[in-house]
Amino acid sequence: MCLLGAGCTSQPTEEGTPTATPTPAETTPAPAEEYAFNETNANETVTLPAGSEITISLAENPTTGYEWNVTSSTGLEYVNDTYIPPETELVGAGGVHVWEYVAAEEGAGEFSAIYKRPWEETTGNETTFSMAFIIE
Repeated sequence: MCLLGAGCTSQPTEEGTPTATPTPAETTPAPAEEYAFNETNANETVTLPAGSEITISLAENPTTGYEWNVTSSTGLEYVNDTYIPPETELVGAGGVHVWEYVAAEEGAGEFSAIYKRPWEETTGNETTFSMAFIIE
């Protein structure tokens, strides 16, 4: 009788139980993460996942002849850049220049910019901005 009681405590196992098939929503890749940076992030190193969308916004006033001269390295895929004018009718007011990138491949990436008039020689006294990215 003891054996019968012991045998009743275990659950029967079923062979050939079907596995769950993922729904289309479960197989869709997660949306890319978005990261936004500006002057306050100068000289930072940021770690982010591959496929992330990166936006960098810097103040710019092209009416003075000054503009950002930008370079970016492999790993960052350029998407677009746009100048957003000021929301004022004040003559000579500056706006914001926005660059969009994708962290395209694992490794390192760098964004750097120098704020100067294109026709003037670089002296080393210009305003600069740079960021390093570790893409995982």
